[in-house]
Amino acid sequence: MKILDRYISAKFWRFFLIGVAAFVLVFIIVDLVEHIDDYVDKKARPGDVALYYVLYLPYIVALVSPVGTLIATAFLGGYLVKHHELVALRSSGISTLRVAATLILWGALISIGTFAMGETLLPHSNKLREKIRDEKIYRRSKRASRLLKDLFYVGENGDIYYFRTFDVRTGVARDVVIIRRQGDRIIQRTDARRMFYKNGVWTLTEAIVRKFATDSVELERYPTLKLNIPEKPADFARKIPSSDEMGFFTLRKYIKKIRRSGIVPYRELTDMWMKLAYALVNLIVIMLGVPMSFKQRKASYVYGFGQSFFLAFLYLAALRAGQAFGYNGTLPPCLAAFLGDIIFGTIGVVLLAKTAN
Repeated sequence: MKILDRYISAKFWRFFLIGVAAFVLVFIIVDLVEHIDDYVDKKARPGDVALYYVLYLPYIVALVSPVGTLIATAFLGGYLVKHHELVALRSSGISTLRVAATLILWGALISIGTFAMGETLLPHSNKLREKIRDEKIYRRSKRASRLLKDLFYVGENGDIYYFRTFDVRTGVARDVVIIRRQGDRIIQRTDARRMFYKNGVWTLTEAIVRKFATDSVELERYPTLKLNIPEKPADFARKIPSSDEMGFFTLRKYIKKIRRSGIVPYRELTDMWMKLAYALVNLIVIMLGVPMSFKQRKASYVYGFGQSFFLAFLYLAALRAGQAFGYNGTLPPCLAAFLGDIIFGTIGVVLLAKTAN
């Protein structure tokens, strides 16, 4: 690495770490003030609250890193302009794009690091954080969660299960509905009063099986009916993790399971692609920030901060709008997730091209 690259990198990382630390601190303070009454009312121990926010840190860092990257780029441009270093570089025949290349490299590495953190650290920290919040801070009783109500579950073979109630301890389900689909069509529905697990086999009681043909319905009643399915009581009792508790590849596996039931999981697909799209923001904001901040005639950190904050707001709005379009199926999930990246990435490339001229 050349002296110029080391110098630019040192300044960039200094501004980046300061920016991320500042936004993380603000995020934690705002969240703490918002929930302090709940912590006091529940008589939560300070150690549990502290551990909750420690586990919250990876999520917050991933959330604010694009803003930190953008601010670092803007402040670096302001610093170089203020100390007339940018003019000196241009006088020496070193173009803005040469400086930008170093920053773009760091932006790409930050994007890769953010994605890697989402695959490894974030799912576990988010899961533990939720557990600390529910069991230690809010002291929600485990006994209260023993009986699950209105439980939906998608089986490994694509069958859809609905239980009015499911007892986690005994593994007994009541008022059961099992739906089997083939493509977009329901081919079988099974209703039962009770469903229990014994000797590796599920047994239905007072079961009614309806088989749907193209123009007819076949109905059969069974006092007892045995089912050979791969699910065990622990599978039905297991809480389906949220998208924040799953990495890209884990979520993709879960989506394949949903698709076997004939359902198009727009929300899950959009969330899966958003994990890639949001990581790329760190790279794209540098492509946007370099042309704007390096063309300042007069250095102003306040101006750089305001410009960065406004741009980050617009970018986030575009990402959330695309996410909403993906959730309701207006746009294909992949396109919806990358909508903001496509718009602002195109703008960034155009601005960089103009900077080279």
